[in-house]
Amino acid sequence: MAQRRGQAQAHTTKTRKTEPVEDFDFLASQQSTGSDDNALQLAVAQQLMASKEKKRKEMEKKFFAAAKSRLTNEMAQAAEEVKSTVEATELVYAKFILDYAAAEDAIRALWTEIKKEQDTLLDVAKRQRAANEELRKGTEKAQIVGMAQVKEACHETRSIIETLLPSSGE
Repeated sequence: MAQRRGQAQAHTTKTRKTEPVEDFDFLASQQSTGSDDNALQLAVAQQLMASKEKKRKEMEKKFFAAAKSRLTNEMAQAAEEVKSTVEATELVYAKFILDYAAAEDAIRALWTEIKKEQDTLLDVAKRQRAANEELRKGTEKAQIVGMAQVKEACHETRSIIETLLPSSGE
């Protein structure tokens, strides 16, 4: 490659010596050496572009690997947090269920006690009612007997008054 440049420069120097500077065809000299240079530049540019593309792909690969790693870590942490939250919620719910069952058992025991007391009170009320009925019947009989005695006493009193005062009844 260095030889080509040297040959191209030697060629342009020969042209300069033989031709005056004003008549020098710069574009023509560039074209003759430029085709080799262009090919070289094109090859270098392609290598540079390929190198840049390779570096870009490597950077993308590293970026995606780092992103994947970070995302995996974040997801693992989030999953752990969700898991611990679910476990804590389940523990609280289990405690609530146990407390609720205990409260329901206590309430049921109280209702059972209330039912027993109510049954006892109903039995006492029935016995009291029966006793009151018996007392009423006894009182009624005694009242009838008493009224009969009053009536008899009234008849006797009247008959005494009539025997003592026979004329007052007439």
